[in-house]
Amino acid sequence: MSEQREVSEHEKELELLYKQMDEVEKKMIALKQRWGAGDVQDYTLQGPEGPVKLSEAFGDQEFMVLVHNMGASCPYCTLWADGFRSIWEFIEKGVPGGKTKAAFVLTSPDAPDKQKAVADKRGWDFRMLSVQGTTLAQDLGYADDKGNYGPGVSILRREGGKIRRVARDYFGPGDKYNAVFSFFQLMPGSPSH
Repeated sequence: MSEQREVSEHEKELELLYKQMDEVEKKMIALKQRWGAGDVQDYTLQGPEGPVKLSEAFGDQEFMVLVHNMGASCPYCTLWADGFRSIWEFIEKGVPGGKTKAAFVLTSPDAPDKQKAVADKRGWDFRMLSVQGTTLAQDLGYADDKGNYGPGVSILRREGGKIRRVARDYFGPGDKYNAVFSFFQLMPGSPSH
């Protein structure tokens, strides 16, 4: 016979906080969807085999997870991309029993040959395309006019002959797009508190 474990005050407080966080998270997601909404032009990006239209990068998917990466010079962007190595296929194929799936594409201002060299060295096998020579990063809010790039993600949807952004978010230390930060946050004295 198993005994029921008594729930501590700490666990009760955590349960309440998790419920509150869930409600806030739902509101934040709705805001990220409104903030990101808008038409996106069909940019011509550069891949290892040559030019690729953004619409072609969807393959047969309706949605695309378009990662805006700052390139090889950014150690944080490399950290995020290392994490994507283990999840990108689940995004493209869908999780078991799930219906949601999307093309996964990582973009950066690096030239395709530099992207390939970094990908080979780090074992990245997801699709990478260069935004070099385009205004995609600027137009979507991930670069300024001086060529300073910032990391984040756009969720794109192909609707008929149009591409629409249906959500967006920034990446930064402590975000939920890289699991390593969750472990660091649990450590006393972590600067990510």
